Amino acid sequence: MYILSEDEFHREAEPALRQVFVSDEPFDKPFSPNVTARRIVYPCFEYIEPPLIDAIVAAAINVGDPGCYLYNLWTRKEDLRHCYIPFSEFSAAYLGTGDINDLIGHKLGMIPDSENILYSPTGKWGIIVSHEHHGMLGGVVEFIEDIHRSIPDLDEQVYNFIEERLRNHDTGTFNTVVLRWLPGLLAHVYGQIKAEEILQKIGVKPRYWKK
Repeated sequence: MYILSEDEFHREAEPALRQVFVSDEPFDKPFSPNVTARRIVYPCFEYIEPPLIDAIVAAAINVGDPGCYLYNLWTRKEDLRHCYIPFSEFSAAYLGTGDINDLIGHKLGMIPDSENILYSPTGKWGIIVSHEHHGMLGGVVEFIEDIHRSIPDLDEQVYNFIEERLRNHDTGTFNTVVLRWLPGLLAHVYGQIKAEEILQKIGVKPRYWKK
C-alpha cells in the first residue's frame, strides 16, 4: 500500500483510469466507450460498505487484478489524492477488519473523500462514488456479471437512487434540473431503450427524453 504523487499518478495510474472513465464527474457521462457493462448503484458512501465492496473486490480478483487504486476527487492536499491498495491488505486497510494501525488513514494519512474513485490497475473496472451516495460502476462484462451474482438487486438500485435522492418528496415530482440531465445519464449507463423504460416506470413524460 502506498501513496502516489501527482506525477506518479499521471505516469503509473491515469492510463488505466482513463480506460474506464473519461471524466471524473458522477453526474455527467463518465464512462469510456470501452466500458461495455455499466450500472448505477445505491447507496454508496465514502467507504463502500459490504456486501457491495466485498463483491467488487471478489470480482476484481476474478478478472486478474492484484489490487486497486483510490483517487480522492475533492481533497485540496495533492499529496493525499492517490494511493494503491493491494487486495492482500484491503480488508484491514479499507474495511477496518484488522488493527487500527493498518487503516489507510493511519498508514498513509489518506481518508476517502465524499467523492472518490476506486479503479482497476489494468483498466478492467472502476466505480465513482458521489456525494449524493450513488456509484457509477462499470467494467468488463464478467466483472459486472460476477457482482450481479453477489448482489441480486443490482439492477434495481438505480430506482432507489432516483426515488430517494432525486424525486421531490413533497411534490412527488422532479425539478427541471434533474429532468434536463437524468435522461442523458440513464442513456449513457443503460442505453437508450433501457433508459426510456426506466423513465417511463418513474413517470417522466416522453417530452423530456423524446427527441
